[in-house]
Amino acid sequence: MVLAAGCGGSGGTSHAAAKSGAKSGAKGAAKSAAPVKAAPKKLTFDLVKGVGDTALGGDRACGYGEWNDGTFAIGKPYSKQTTFYREYSCYEKKGELFPNAAGQMTYAEFGTPAQATAYGNYTKTNISAVAVLVSENTAVTMNIGYLTVNKMTLLKQVQAACGGCGTVIAGPHASDPVPGHVDKS
Repeated sequence: MVLAAGCGGSGGTSHAAAKSGAKSGAKGAAKSAAPVKAAPKKLTFDLVKGVGDTALGGDRACGYGEWNDGTFAIGKPYSKQTTFYREYSCYEKKGELFPNAAGQMTYAEFGTPAQATAYGNYTKTNISAVAVLVSENTAVTMNIGYLTVNKMTLLKQVQAACGGCGTVIAGPHASDPVPGHVDKS
């Protein structure tokens, strides 16, 4: 911070008084400032949907996207362990029966934190995985596909939105130049 001294004007305070006031003001501000790292929030579908809709819905490669309860992007035994599951899929246009890019982002709640962690560890070798965020009994996965959004960045935005909750586990496509992007050419 740069302090400017010597500004003219009548009725000014002395340098010592200004310095004392600045210290007490800074001390008061420090007491009222929020902690640097807020306590993590619970990772919920509404939170993920809000962040995901903004990024994925604006992707030029996704004509029309929506969250559905299909299970294209989660295999056995993990699909059987979920208590709530949604995936974001892209279609050429609204009303189409089959997506052209299914399961771009998934949200899964498992019966136990151990099941979510096992699923997260599975994504390290899952050929279609960019990465997964595991928090308690919940996992949010980014998968490869035709979207051009940086999926690793998007997953980190979800983590930031929940106050830094959980752990990001990288999958095989985490280091792609545009993680998860597959060229159509």
